[in-house]
Amino acid sequence: MFRKTLLAAVAAALALVFGPMADAAYPEKPIKIVIPTNAGGAMDTIGRIFQRAFEEKKIVSQKTVIVNLPGAGGTIATRRIMESEPDGYTIGFWHDGIITSKAMGVVDYDHSAFELIGISGYTEIGLGVRDDSAYKTLDDVVTKLKAEPNSVKVAVNIGLPVHFNPLIVFDGAGAQALMVQTGGGAKRLASILGGHTDTAVFAIPEFIKYKESGLRPLVLFSEKANPLVPGIKTAKESGIDFVAQSNRIWLAPKGTPQEIVDYLSNALKTAMADPEVKSEFETLGVTPEFIGPDRTADMLQGYLGKVLPMVEKARALKK
Repeated sequence: MFRKTLLAAVAAALALVFGPMADAAYPEKPIKIVIPTNAGGAMDTIGRIFQRAFEEKKIVSQKTVIVNLPGAGGTIATRRIMESEPDGYTIGFWHDGIITSKAMGVVDYDHSAFELIGISGYTEIGLGVRDDSAYKTLDDVVTKLKAEPNSVKVAVNIGLPVHFNPLIVFDGAGAQALMVQTGGGAKRLASILGGHTDTAVFAIPEFIKYKESGLRPLVLFSEKANPLVPGIKTAKESGIDFVAQSNRIWLAPKGTPQEIVDYLSNALKTAMADPEVKSEFETLGVTPEFIGPDRTADMLQGYLGKVLPMVEKARALKK
């Protein structure tokens, strides 16, 4: 009896010491990073920054492979991630469209259908207008809309954050703008510069990049003013309690073991702390802040709470 008890105790001690080695076996093969855009775009660039850092800095012990799956507002790629084996070998990232696509009924899943790995940086966003626009501030637009509802045209991509965010802002101001289905960022920019629509959502790097082309920021959705676009108020400063940013949200299939999620989350956090990676992010206009899984879940749930009341208005999109 004593011998059996001793052997059991030894086995338990060995399990405590060597048990984590089972976790250390991950990853045993290349990890696929699914990106919902074409190669060469902003999202793809972010993915490849991490791919290089993981391998060159020896942060991840196996290679990572970029898989580009563009189309359907990111839902082709996110569905691929969701339906993959929960073994940590197929992961990916997208933005806050993971919330709005479900809200609009485009897909039957949102962030809750995944294991959240974290947020790897974000860009601050806001509404922009053509440089010669009569609208100098958000207050100018709101004043116009209160006098003449739907008199201001907003270029949007239906069902995505660039559609919902203006809806939330103008609803908060007690105004109603005309939402015009236009498409992706390049199309919205062309629509604004061509005078077909009045305003649309852009990121701060776009305001800087297209300043000479005639794009001017009108209002920011950030927590505070950004020195990169001096003199531009936030929505909060204009009396509208709304903050939003374009996040890079990393996802793993539901049921992925917690130790693997932790491994991936730590890998992202480690990569983002690297000075070269931070410099690359800053060059792209991306704030190089890592946000862990729990806070990511809270942020997305908070955004969902702002999106859901706007669904009926979003579905009533006028062209």
